[in-house]
Amino acid sequence: MLIVTPALVGRPAHARMLRDGTMRPFAPGAALPADVPDSPGLRAHHASSRVPAHTVLTGTAALWVHGIVPTAPPEWHVAGPRGLHRIVDPLLVFHSGATARLGEPHEGCRVAPPERACLDALRWEDLGDAIAVTMRALDVGAVSVAGLRASLGLDGPQGSGFARVRASLAAIIRARDADQAGRLVFVTRRAS
Repeated sequence: MLIVTPALVGRPAHARMLRDGTMRPFAPGAALPADVPDSPGLRAHHASSRVPAHTVLTGTAALWVHGIVPTAPPEWHVAGPRGLHRIVDPLLVFHSGATARLGEPHEGCRVAPPERACLDALRWEDLGDAIAVTMRALDVGAVSVAGLRASLGLDGPQGSGFARVRASLAAIIRARDADQAGRLVFVTRRAS
């Protein structure tokens, strides 16, 4: 039993194990034994138990599965074909769009590539959080500006949220360019 949920051990026991330190929080409603290391494979395995097979996990939750962000978000966005049967799960938010055909298999769960996950976070999640997550993915080299632009090219300009994503991405690129120019000035001044 690697991933422990209140349904497996009961709510009081789950709370007690977290409180006494034998378990540590892992994802919404799930914990890991304190001595079990977290990993993208374990995250994908857990996601496969929550994410319907006909959908693709995307946004910050997908970036968590990829190991780019350290903690699972409180809400997971999934994309599937229009008119899909939506299961009732308070953790999942359902969407449709290009992401539905871009999922890559990870431990029984289809997960959006990092570039697409960043764009979907910018489209559907809190914008401040999504910008921070996208900047982190750029900083650690998990995505590139060229990759983000290419992924944005898969969307039609009339699509839902396209203007918001395009404007957010442009702001992120400007901020990175300004930051890198500032670093270059700082380095050149120190060198002289």
